[in-house]
Amino acid sequence: LGLEDYSGALESAFDAPDGFCGNVAIEKTAPDIAAVIASRKFKSPSRLGKNVLEICSLADCVFLGLHGADGEDGKIQAALELLGVPYTGSGPLGSGMARDKAVAKRIMGSCGVPTPRWSELQYSEADIPRLTGELPVPCAVKVVGGGSSIGVGLPETRGALEAALREILKYGKRILVEEKI
Repeated sequence: LGLEDYSGALESAFDAPDGFCGNVAIEKTAPDIAAVIASRKFKSPSRLGKNVLEICSLADCVFLGLHGADGEDGKIQAALELLGVPYTGSGPLGSGMARDKAVAKRIMGSCGVPTPRWSELQYSEADIPRLTGELPVPCAVKVVGGGSSIGVGLPETRGALEAALREILKYGKRILVEEKI
């Protein structure tokens, strides 16, 4: 949410006793970004909360402990670079390439790193019956730009493959299918 509830000078924000963390917990499910944005007092459509980039620009170095979209795909790193703010971790290009599973597979393959046989495809709801009959099972089905286990299915049967394809479609239309070895 950013610094919506902070009214002091941004330069003094680094002295906040709780570090603006309050009661933070790691959740088992991804947050509903639309709900987070809707809950903001200032109703900005930005995925970044109030004064986030401003406070980062005042820091000596930003420690990136980000997860998911915008955190792992290089967007935040690119914004910090545009501001000239030093940060920890990989840069925007490396982060973006690693986040895209198909790009990462191509790079690994070009370097001789063995991976399971895979294919990339784009599909819609209408394609699911055909794909359920064509794709190998068991397999791994992954949304190309997903993080961690979000948008991943490990179907062992055709029925499970159909269910996985329907579920994964919520996260994106471009997927990677790996044959199980």
